[in-house]
Amino acid sequence: MKNKIPYPTSSNTMLAAVVTFLLLATIITMGMLTPLIAKLTTGIELSLEPEYFNDRTAIPVAILILILSTGMLVGYADRKYIYPIVGASAALSIVFTVFSPFGNMPMDISLPILIVALMATFYRIFKTYSNNKNATASANIKKLSAHVIHIGIILILLGIILSSNMKTESSAVLGTGQTGSFEGQHYQLKINSMDSYYSGEAFRNNPASSYTTEIDFDIYKNGNYFKSGQINYITDFKWGQTYTTTYINRGLTEELFIAPRAIDESKGEIDLYMRTVPFINCLWGGMYLMVIGIIALLVTDRKTDTKSGISGISNKTNEGRYDHMLEQEIEKRRAKRAKGKR
Repeated sequence: MKNKIPYPTSSNTMLAAVVTFLLLATIITMGMLTPLIAKLTTGIELSLEPEYFNDRTAIPVAILILILSTGMLVGYADRKYIYPIVGASAALSIVFTVFSPFGNMPMDISLPILIVALMATFYRIFKTYSNNKNATASANIKKLSAHVIHIGIILILLGIILSSNMKTESSAVLGTGQTGSFEGQHYQLKINSMDSYYSGEAFRNNPASSYTTEIDFDIYKNGNYFKSGQINYITDFKWGQTYTTTYINRGLTEELFIAPRAIDESKGEIDLYMRTVPFINCLWGGMYLMVIGIIALLVTDRKTDTKSGISGISNKTNEGRYDHMLEQEIEKRRAKRAKGKR
């Protein structure tokens, strides 16, 4: 007799998720402890780059997302279709890896399974409410909050993968009154002015404790005016260091980051660094959704516990009342028997 693959259930799906999560936690913990062990045993300072963790956690995270998709479909879709749906997303991920439609391996691998997981979560929400139309508002919120947490997790993963693999970094040297482009960017910068001044109390041979250069600029997006901004290049004589302020614009679809790298006042030039990070809001949005879902889940659980407590007190009160009535009835019968014997 051939062994059949068991149908997915809530229990075996949860078991698979826990085992995969423990494997993922073990890999991360080993990576974090490796530099410490190397330091204690050999005295060598060891630093592990993000790629170390990315390469080793990619497969467990992909499996965890596939299990999440399975869990969303269990009980709400025909069991014989669950494995083919989840398997198709994994197969599509392999096809994308081979043909690389995005030209980036992490995106090619992750996007198919993340999109299917997101669709499975929305399907679960739809089926939950269509099958429980008469449920109380508190019960609906409790069920919805758990799925909001799932959506938040998926958006966080999407934000990390998309932003880290699609960000663009470049630099350019610009002079006052000059407009320049940055390689690979759709933004251009025009330096309007560079004003320098001393600030703070006199320090040693310097007329002040710090020297600041303010750089005002206009930002153009695809040749059209976008926004204006300002950054500072500060030399602190008291502490013997130089630091800068940065410009950050968080838009709906991307984040723009601008920072000065070096400045040459004699030539009126500044070396600027620009970074564009698309889809970073998926990360922040996922975090906010997770917080909202957790708070909603805690609030509804507390209300449920309160109602259960009140119900318990009410039941105990009723039981005590019935016991008292029973004792009174027994006393009456005993009194009648006592009279009859006399």
